[in-house]
Amino acid sequence: MITLENIKAAWRPILLVVVVTIIAVLCVLLANSRAYFATVQSDNNVLRNDNALQGQVIATQAFNFNRFNQVAEHASSLNSLIDVSTDKTIIEYREILKREKTCDLPVPADVAGGLLDYANSLRTSAMHTDSGNADAASDSATSTSSLTYCQAVLWIKPLLAAIDKANNQLSGIREIEKSRSSQGD
Repeated sequence: MITLENIKAAWRPILLVVVVTIIAVLCVLLANSRAYFATVQSDNNVLRNDNALQGQVIATQAFNFNRFNQVAEHASSLNSLIDVSTDKTIIEYREILKREKTCDLPVPADVAGGLLDYANSLRTSAMHTDSGNADAASDSATSTSSLTYCQAVLWIKPLLAAIDKANNQLSGIREIEKSRSSQGD
């Protein structure tokens, strides 16, 4: 006869197996979630470190950009002062040269041609080598004009000003390179 005691006795091992299985499944799920949590936490730490490094790079770039702008602005303001001074001096020289009797005397052709060739070579070396608009078949004559002593005198101040402005720019570049090399140390 089946009694309540017999039914309880038959179900106890089954119930015990079910409980043990549920506990085992929960333990496996817990272990997996802990491993996943550790992986996520590791990835999070890596991302935090990457963000910190990128923040440093961006801060350095912003500092360098600001510094470069300051140096360029300083060189530009110095160059503007040079331009104003040069223009003023050229006006003074023209007034002085108006009274000179020898002002219209030409510089010897060899000297004038050499100066013109040198000026053209400097201009050519400063230009881009894009020959897309070159007129290779051009047979137009170049005008030969003589250089007067007064014209030569009027060239001196702008040429010296150009050298001074280039020196200001080079000084700014040296300053930037010095600050960049001190940051790298």
